[in-house]
Amino acid sequence: MKKFLVLMLVVVLVSAAFAKITFWTTEVESDRMQRIRALATIFKAQTGIDVEVVPVEENDLLKQIPIAKNAGTLPDLLEGGIEPMLLLGSQNFLDEDLATKIINDFGDIYNGAARMLSNGMGKYYAIPFHAWVQGIWYRKDMFASQDLGDPVTWYNIALAAKVLNNPKKGVYGIILPKKADAYAEQVFTEVALANGARPIDENGNITFNTPEMIEAFRFYKELGKYSKPGFTTVLDALKGYLNGEAAMIFYSTYIMDDIAIEEVQKGRINKFNPELVKNTGFANKMINTRPTSYGQVVALGITKNANKDEVEKFVKFLMTDKNYVYWVHMAPGGMNPTRKSVAESDAFLDNPVLERYGKAKIAEIVGALDSVERFEFIHGKVITDMSKLSANFVIGKAINYMFANDWTPQQTAMWAQKEAEKVLGK
Repeated sequence: MKKFLVLMLVVVLVSAAFAKITFWTTEVESDRMQRIRALATIFKAQTGIDVEVVPVEENDLLKQIPIAKNAGTLPDLLEGGIEPMLLLGSQNFLDEDLATKIINDFGDIYNGAARMLSNGMGKYYAIPFHAWVQGIWYRKDMFASQDLGDPVTWYNIALAAKVLNNPKKGVYGIILPKKADAYAEQVFTEVALANGARPIDENGNITFNTPEMIEAFRFYKELGKYSKPGFTTVLDALKGYLNGEAAMIFYSTYIMDDIAIEEVQKGRINKFNPELVKNTGFANKMINTRPTSYGQVVALGITKNANKDEVEKFVKFLMTDKNYVYWVHMAPGGMNPTRKSVAESDAFLDNPVLERYGKAKIAEIVGALDSVERFEFIHGKVITDMSKLSANFVIGKAINYMFANDWTPQQTAMWAQKEAEKVLGK
């Protein structure tokens, strides 16, 4: 009997020693690969499971998966944005059961982040790993001086933009994107979704000409009255906020080091305001008829052919305590943990950028993940036509023409409806 037990123990140890998984990551930069390979080395030392880390450009992910499937070399685990994950999940490449189990086991994944990876039937295609969110960054000191409420509701946003707009003193209520680019679409997404408006509905119908969308264009044009003149861009917004000429801007959490770190801020505007972090607030959602936030989630997808036990251990290793913090600190502010317990931990805040904001403000910023949404996804469905509208800058052009030609919201919505129909051949 003792010989049998010894033999079984040897078999288990040998199996562990030869256990191996392949992990494709879209974090291809050399400094990030260094961190990921260090984590893989620690994991192997702890478990005996070898992790082969393979860098894959995100744009190549969807091309490489079918090639790997045909060659029998699919990875066990892959990391990438929600767009490829939802497409791969809908094509039956991913293990929804295991992804759902891991999400449930953690029990503290932000609802909005998980919802964006839903299969629409109570399960999830992949595990939300890290995310950035976009919202309104605003000067709390300016708001306090005028006794204004936080810029969360349409009413408060418009009121603050109007009250704080003082072009004679070189200060604008807001710097709003008005150029035909992706930034304009990102900002308008939050505005539209706060009013229940979408360019394309769940059934594929183009819906620019709806009352909800017309009202969204009306609100956007109203804000334009109190914005810096010209066809302003994302760089105008960033620099304008840093140098004190804007009370509000829309921006992602990637702005956090620009606000907090002297050398980063000086690289943008050649001066540093040490009080800016203290005087900055973040509206982590927008509300008119409903609450919404805008952002991007990067997920971990487990393939159907994966070595399931080993992959589950590795995912939980990556998303737990110091390992998770080590990963997201690759890009402080830009990469935020999707687990609430980690986002609120002292270890996560122990960073030169994040510590300047403090626990309460970081919790408020990352809390936007509870309501994050995108035009491209509804109830686990990928609205593939939306990518064509984005590639043709239909929304950005509509906004640009609305200001350039002084179109009414109705004219703007009608142009966008016809342009979308032309782009999609409908």
